[in-house]
Amino acid sequence: MEENIPLIKRIEQLTQIVESKEQENIKTKRIKIPRKAKCRRRKIKKGWVGVLKIDENGHISGEKQKVEGFTVKLKEGTYHATDGREVLFWEGKFPVIIQPTWQLNPIRIKKDEVTKNETYGQKYVMAKMLKDAITLKKGKGSIIVWIIIIAVVLFGVNYFMGGA
Repeated sequence: MEENIPLIKRIEQLTQIVESKEQENIKTKRIKIPRKAKCRRRKIKKGWVGVLKIDENGHISGEKQKVEGFTVKLKEGTYHATDGREVLFWEGKFPVIIQPTWQLNPIRIKKDEVTKNETYGQKYVMAKMLKDAITLKKGKGSIIVWIIIIAVVLFGVNYFMGGA
């Protein structure tokens, strides 16, 4: 009997059988936050947040960073600004921001918020960069120079006064 069924109908029947078996065997697995980006209660209270960093080549990595003055400094030294609207909570517990490395501000994914411009964080980033700028300290090197100058003056006074 099955030999008389047209080929198209047989293919449809076989695809329905395969699809029903695939749906029965589907396994679901929850995605876990990277361990490097998971902040516990103590760090959350101190202002730390998990950063899911997206690189230019599409790689995603996680790290914990402290939010200071509306800015976050990533491990490679780039500064990014956040005002708190971009913070998401992984499973309702862990604060996370999604930060593309080529953008100044993190991605906003909340329903009613639309990013109009990318410049609202520039003043915070500039202030943080100026604060972290390396300043040269006058240290022991200047003391050595003064000691050498005093020694030369004493030697000169002793040489000219002792020779007369």
